[in-house]
Amino acid sequence: MEQYGLVVENKGETATVNLQKHLACEKCGRCGILSGSGKRDAMIEAQNPINAKPGQRVLLETDYRTMLFVSFMLYLVPLGGLLVGIFSWLALADNFGFTGDQELIAIGIGFIFMVVIFLLIRSWDRKVKGNPYYQPVITELISEAEEGPTD
Repeated sequence: MEQYGLVVENKGETATVNLQKHLACEKCGRCGILSGSGKRDAMIEAQNPINAKPGQRVLLETDYRTMLFVSFMLYLVPLGGLLVGIFSWLALADNFGFTGDQELIAIGIGFIFMVVIFLLIRSWDRKVKGNPYYQPVITELISEAEEGPTD
């Protein structure tokens, strides 16, 4: 995936880039959209092998496999935890002969599983934050005339 951005700070091998997000990731929440900032632009850390300077417009590339893996981790794994929690409780309640409506308890257990998985993902995110494999790469400098649509 290619995106355009503006280098804000050069940190040697990495740079802070202000980039306009694609419509595809606009409501992801990873960059603060759901936390109330409401901005469409994001400040990200990117690898800077071409030594781009502050104020220069750049093209960033992200590997699609990495993006799909992160999307899988953020969306499908927690959903799987929710479902595992629900169905596990229903199976246990049936095996131990618990009577009554167990669905609300099952939903509560499912949400607990989901929250635990989100906390584990957050911990994993902190560990890999500086890993170059998960960072976009600045591939070239661009002029305003070359810049295409980002949506």
